[in-house]
Amino acid sequence: MSELRRGAGRLRRHAVASCAALALLAGCGSADGSGSADGGGPLSAGQAEATLPGATAAPGWNVTVEPVAYPQKKARELRVARCYEGPEECSKPRVTGVSALAGGRGRPRLDFVLMAYEDAQAARASYEPVWKAWSGQSVEPRELDLGEVGDESDAVSGVSPSLVDGARTAFVQARVGSVIMVTVGEAGAGVELPKTLEKFATLFAERAEQAQDGKTPSATLDDIG
Repeated sequence: MSELRRGAGRLRRHAVASCAALALLAGCGSADGSGSADGGGPLSAGQAEATLPGATAAPGWNVTVEPVAYPQKKARELRVARCYEGPEECSKPRVTGVSALAGGRGRPRLDFVLMAYEDAQAARASYEPVWKAWSGQSVEPRELDLGEVGDESDAVSGVSPSLVDGARTAFVQARVGSVIMVTVGEAGAGVELPKTLEKFATLFAERAEQAQDGKTPSATLDDIG
């Protein structure tokens, strides 16, 4: 996860150098334009950016990486598209985006990755390779039951790679139409993690559904029961 944060940090610096940081959510850095998605069609980089959880979606949480998204070639060049298992799991998306939040004392740290595909069929075909790659980063993983999130979902929890005593990490992957989303959480001993991950993964999925319906993603944590 530290590699993800470093890559996202490089992407954020690149984006700030290109345009005002406050314009990120409006689609700055979206080299393929903002476009529109009809009925689960492919998301543009601008739409992917708007889907990622940030300050508006998660009031009370600190944004450590602003939502940013790029066409896949550029995302791979900037090392935001992580290729843990090789090209199979990360060469298929059209767009990859990231964001990150920190909850402060007593709350986990969260990373979000969005991969937008050409269509739902392409996303379904990529689901297992992507899950194998991401869940493989967990140490001593055990399956989590977080209920139904999106069209399909999986979750595991394990020992934190930091190996800090009692710290844990969890990975949730969900697919909604043509979008695969990964939510990664890390928390110290005594900090609740699974319920927070379920809530954020649900939020992420709802925002992806809104984007694919051609709407501006507007779901917030306050909308999640």
